[in-house]
Amino acid sequence: MPGLPRRGLYLFGMANPIRIQARRPFRTGILLAAAGLFFAALLSLAAGPPSPPAPAVSLGLSKTEKLESKLRVAIVKATKDLEVPVIKAAELKKIIDDTDLILIDVRQPREQEVSMLPHALTTAEFAGKFRHGIPKEKRLVVYCTIGYRSGKYALELARQNIPARNLEGGVLGWTFVGGKFLVKDAKGDWSETNRVHVYAPEWNIVHPDYVAVVQ
Repeated sequence: MPGLPRRGLYLFGMANPIRIQARRPFRTGILLAAAGLFFAALLSLAAGPPSPPAPAVSLGLSKTEKLESKLRVAIVKATKDLEVPVIKAAELKKIIDDTDLILIDVRQPREQEVSMLPHALTTAEFAGKFRHGIPKEKRLVVYCTIGYRSGKYALELARQNIPARNLEGGVLGWTFVGGKFLVKDAKGDWSETNRVHVYAPEWNIVHPDYVAVVQ
């Protein structure tokens, strides 16, 4: 970028540009290229996942089993062209409270206002918190509704030499392992909820114990 120092990057789209400095102990491959991440997030939010397939006829299955079967097909369709490492919802559930985990929610604010996964950061919070670099012991997981937008975000991170795994099935898959969702109130306090934003009506493929929200 003309006119900028070689060892600094700037995060645009904020009131005051933030200069991103590499941290020497892990400068190779771990520099947070915040400008690239910011614009990648905007692109990923602008384009939603492909429409899910029509439900298959399943005989002898419970409602939950039919929904889970439909979700598995939808995941394959939505992410078939995304070659990124994934993490299954059941595995993430086991490490959700790990302090070395960086969980990034790439969805739109209106979706995040309904609920988020515990300890998750928005893309803006992620860029701000780690603008000086990401400690090498940290491991990144990204998520969205079903894995399409977060998969694109993970690809952009990979181009910046920042490895991240994509949550398979996104928040929809999270409901089928009994995953916890939190909502923030006007005072900034978090509480548990069973409401989850599903992006669009056709993506209402949540476990029956959860309430799908479309705004």
